[in-house]
Amino acid sequence: MKSQGRPQVGVGVIFVRDGQVFLAKRHGAHGEDTWASAGGHLENGETLEECARREAMEELGVTVGDLRFLCLSNIIAYGKHYVDIEFLGDIAGQEPVLKEPDAFIASGWFPLEGPPEPLFLAMGYALDSYKTGQMYYSGD
Repeated sequence: MKSQGRPQVGVGVIFVRDGQVFLAKRHGAHGEDTWASAGGHLENGETLEECARREAMEELGVTVGDLRFLCLSNIIAYGKHYVDIEFLGDIAGQEPVLKEPDAFIASGWFPLEGPPEPLFLAMGYALDSYKTGQMYYSGD
């Protein structure tokens, strides 16, 4: 693994509606060609919730209402080390739209019980947390 100094902090938010989860296929970043949701780096001075809302707006053009904490993960993958925090976000009837064509190449609503593969590791943990209530993934 390439040294990056200290682990970085990633924040993600997933959207679930009617037994389906919104996913977008990552492009041009670590975890390329995996399925994920909105997320990114925590900025200096930003709360976790602010980060989740900002990333959702920047990447998918949606305004997130209520947020519920899902899980915390220690992820060492894709040649990087992240502490990742995932939330479940409420976007009511809004429809996500890919706002960063360099970051995502496809998207849609997929069944919770049969999402496309491969999932971005943080997304896999978030979905598992949503289904089971588990809140911590050690990265083992």
